[in-house]
Amino acid sequence: MSVPERFERLEATRIVADPGALDGIESPDDGRLMRLAPDDLLVLPALARVDVADRYAIIEPEAGFSAAWFGRSQLARLQAVSAWEFPRHRPAVAQGHLAGIPVKMLFDEGGVRVLVPAVLAHHLEERLGLGDRRE
Repeated sequence: MSVPERFERLEATRIVADPGALDGIESPDDGRLMRLAPDDLLVLPALARVDVADRYAIIEPEAGFSAAWFGRSQLARLQAVSAWEFPRHRPAVAQGHLAGIPVKMLFDEGGVRVLVPAVLAHHLEERLGLGDRRE
């Protein structure tokens, strides 16, 4: 199915460090690195251990996001409720608003993983019509 039922709480690792130190972090197997700012990195999924070449790095579990996967066939639906144009090249990371809610999006050839602040997930579900579909 390409449309999720709902957003699920996401477990990740957040690393705040010197940008050069973050550049040296490798993506975990079947994981993703999401640069939120030059000195701020979100690692998906959560890591038990990570080495960062910055002795002042802040490395903490991050549970403040919920996420849902939307298949490629749903991109036009999401684009219709967005005021910004989605990246054309994949893989890509983007940040913006969907239906007026701030999101972070991880695009690949199969679709997009949408991350939303967990406290706003139910609002985005409602605005996207998730959970109220009849199948």
